[in-house]
Amino acid sequence: MTYIRASEIGCALDCDLSTGRNKFTGGAATDDGPRMNAAMAAATEDNPITLIIDGSALISGLFPPAGGNWSIAGLGCGTGFFVKTGTNNDGIHNGPANAPIPAGPPAPPRSSNVSLSNFTLNGNQGNGHGGDSTTGLRQGSKQTWFCGIHLMNLDNIRLDKVVVVNTPAFHIRFSNVGNVTVSGCVMKSRGLSTDGLHFDGPANNIAISNCDFATGDDSIALNCPEGYSGNISKVSVNNCTFNSLSLMRLYTANGYPNTFLIDAVSVSNCKAKLTEAAFLIGVYSGSRPNSIASLAVTNCTITAPTVLGMAENFGDILLQNVTFEPSQSGVVWVRPQGTDMCAFVRPSPLYGNIASVGSTLRFENCKISRNGNLSVAAVILDNDSSIENLFFDGFAMQGAGSPTPVPALIKIGSGSITGLTLKSVDSRNMATAVSPGGFSNIGSVAGSGLLRTGWEFPDAVMADDVPYISANSGLASVKIDGVVEPYSG
Repeated sequence: MTYIRASEIGCALDCDLSTGRNKFTGGAATDDGPRMNAAMAAATEDNPITLIIDGSALISGLFPPAGGNWSIAGLGCGTGFFVKTGTNNDGIHNGPANAPIPAGPPAPPRSSNVSLSNFTLNGNQGNGHGGDSTTGLRQGSKQTWFCGIHLMNLDNIRLDKVVVVNTPAFHIRFSNVGNVTVSGCVMKSRGLSTDGLHFDGPANNIAISNCDFATGDDSIALNCPEGYSGNISKVSVNNCTFNSLSLMRLYTANGYPNTFLIDAVSVSNCKAKLTEAAFLIGVYSGSRPNSIASLAVTNCTITAPTVLGMAENFGDILLQNVTFEPSQSGVVWVRPQGTDMCAFVRPSPLYGNIASVGSTLRFENCKISRNGNLSVAAVILDNDSSIENLFFDGFAMQGAGSPTPVPALIKIGSGSITGLTLKSVDSRNMATAVSPGGFSNIGSVAGSGLLRTGWEFPDAVMADDVPYISANSGLASVKIDGVVEPYSG
């Protein structure tokens, strides 16, 4: 490994990272980008290079070799880079300044081994006339948007304690990547198109932890059809905080013939405040069956209009130990919408007229923490959407200052549930299990917790050997071989 200190290759390092001006004189800072690019150009598998940024530099873009085997290491968040006005490019990307925009398929073979750590990148967001972009468009050109960092066609990527702020478009974009670790990073910018971590397909084996997101768009985006396009799998997010439009967008179809798959996504121990949804699932109709194959959300507290905004088919979704604090602050309901009601799971606030078909949705030890009389439900079905298996094993509606119960656990506008299982539900603060007329769209109801809820259920939908209160007779009942009989306990 060759180590190169920026201060030892003639870099001025005279830039104020908050303004881009000369931190000593207040005048123009020196563009250190060309010297750094020249120093890193020789990086190869046999000669990996680490650039140590031991100060604060103005850059007209850093473009280390496309083939990887290089690192950039700062000495803390006071060191790093400010993207020069008029650069009209990414702050950092692998490959030449005019590297081809990822578009495909097919995706090319991957190189490997890139590490970024312990520095700040100020992307110099402007209005399209001042700032990184002077194209007239704040995000970039009509052909490509300018990101803080863009890493392409690489395996073995590590980002640790990198602060990226004030970007024209995405903070960090990944195209055709694998074995990615992002830890302790901060992403903060305003405005749409400022995704935090934006992954285009294909991508795999991604671990994100201990990061702080405050973006004007998606904090994390898993976008299979973009870039080269491809499947995305094995994504874990742990112990992060979010204050953005969404925590995560996941989509696999964009109206074109090719459709894709997202699998093995887990989000745990996170706290989030979102304006649209925690998870925006889907953008277009036409996704494959079970296209979001598996998603697990555990030990999270989420303040938003909805946790899952559905507009795509899914396989197995688990919500475990999740607290949902319903809020409509800042939400934009894009019409048409069947309802503007908050819910743990509901049609997407942005794509509210798209149907979804789901295999299994499970709630385990989840709760809605309602403040005031804001109407809310656990699940809202609309657009003739369907869920094959819906399970509740520990669910409660808590209501500080909420004297009025919500109308129902499940609201069905148009849609169906094949099997509903209520193993454990605290029915306090919920008037009934299903909205009026909704049981006609449910195949069967089962679960050991039905009787304890005190809710009434129509005989026609009840499974055998399950005690319940009959809506027909008002009495505790049980079905034996399809025949309703009194239940004595």
